[in-house]
Amino acid sequence: MENVDVVVLVDSGASHNFISPKITSALGLQVTPMAARSIKLGDGHKVVSQGMCNGVKINMGSVMVEVDALVLDLGGLDVVLGVSWLSTLGKVMMDWKALSMQFWHKDKLVVLQGQGGNQEQQGFLNSFLANRHASLGEVWKWSKEEKQSTSTDMNPEELRAILS
Repeated sequence: MENVDVVVLVDSGASHNFISPKITSALGLQVTPMAARSIKLGDGHKVVSQGMCNGVKINMGSVMVEVDALVLDLGGLDVVLGVSWLSTLGKVMMDWKALSMQFWHKDKLVVLQGQGGNQEQQGFLNSFLANRHASLGEVWKWSKEEKQSTSTDMNPEELRAILS
């Protein structure tokens, strides 16, 4: 975005695209006022949009993305790309282990690579999630998987058989 690095969350659980009012102000982007629109987050918590920002251009490496985005306080995130953008891509191949996604855009294969995130970034993400009660989609720019303890009544062989 105009030679400014932004933190982007690609979220298949978000119906729309969102942009932080901090970014719209910092870049002087035009925000079109609209009737208050209540946005329901994954946990049922509702927040109100502050308008619409049309034609937001985001340079994501080898592809320039142009989206319309609702202006919404996103905590420390700058942009959320939801299903309204993802649905324009057609078929997408995800590699969850490598944190990458591939799709064709204008007859060219595009590969977006998530970043492995350091401790500071992971703490920031956890803080955002705790404060915003948001559901986590795919995180590009700084995602890192956390190990969580889980219990199961199945042994590893049974799990492999089910997943095969």
